[in-house]
Amino acid sequence: MKLTSKQVLHVSKGDTEIAGFISALLTQNEKLTEIVETQARQIHKLEHRVQDLERQLGQNSNNSSKPPSSDGLRKKNNLREPGGKRGAPKGHEGHTLRFHPVPDEVVIHPLTTCKNCNYALAEVPVQNWIKRQVLDLPLAPLVTTEHRAEEKRCPCCRTLQSATFPPTVKAPVQYGESFAAWTTYLSVYQLLPLKRITQFFFDLTGYRPSERTLLEQLNTMASRIAEHESVIQTQLRQAPVICCDETPMRLNGKQQYLHTHSTSEWTLLHMNEKRCGPAFVEMDVLPAPTRESSCMTALFRISNQT
Repeated sequence: MKLTSKQVLHVSKGDTEIAGFISALLTQNEKLTEIVETQARQIHKLEHRVQDLERQLGQNSNNSSKPPSSDGLRKKNNLREPGGKRGAPKGHEGHTLRFHPVPDEVVIHPLTTCKNCNYALAEVPVQNWIKRQVLDLPLAPLVTTEHRAEEKRCPCCRTLQSATFPPTVKAPVQYGESFAAWTTYLSVYQLLPLKRITQFFFDLTGYRPSERTLLEQLNTMASRIAEHESVIQTQLRQAPVICCDETPMRLNGKQQYLHTHSTSEWTLLHMNEKRCGPAFVEMDVLPAPTRESSCMTALFRISNQT
């Protein structure tokens, strides 16, 4: 409540000097009150700003739509208890290498001299073997298979004829089906560019297939997988729950969508200019919706009927 000059003079009992002093104090108090209110509003605004910044700093690829590459070199949580036993953390399913009953190669390490008295043990019979096995990837050269088609002249009509090569053997010298399988795995699953795949083959075998050859191998594998599309569709129809999703991408310079139907074992991919329900139905897995719905990018429960 602000006092008037008459009220101040009344409080000071008519003493103008005291009244002036009180008025000055009241004026200063008003200014200080305004400063405090301004600072309070500023503090409130800064608190909201700090909370928003802390929320942004706490975001990562696990709790937001940010990509994993934006996480940076953040320190991972250590699941091991301090002072506990070494090894895998609790709940981790371990994997132990097991002895192979029939090894591919056996290397004998002879014991020729007694480590205690230097007695010659070369002719002493072996009592037991202590076995250790090493699993390794062989770095062997390429396996060259030569196909020879017989050529004969018919004694009856005197026509020179030759046997038929397998359909996959088309050139005088070519890469085999294992190359195509490795190319597909490295390109489609490991997402390696063609240049790095050619370098991988060169480092491993000394042969460097061209990028055009790799593309032809990918097209061949795609054609073979397309022949089994009906099998994938049948497996997805019989699954009690499937996951459906779509990802925008450009195909030949045009905006399209990559639609996926998948389980833990089967995946069906389909490019379409459309989004959501109609495009999903065209994949011939989900039944046609009974009414127009929003984008079906969640889990879909389908019946076992084809």
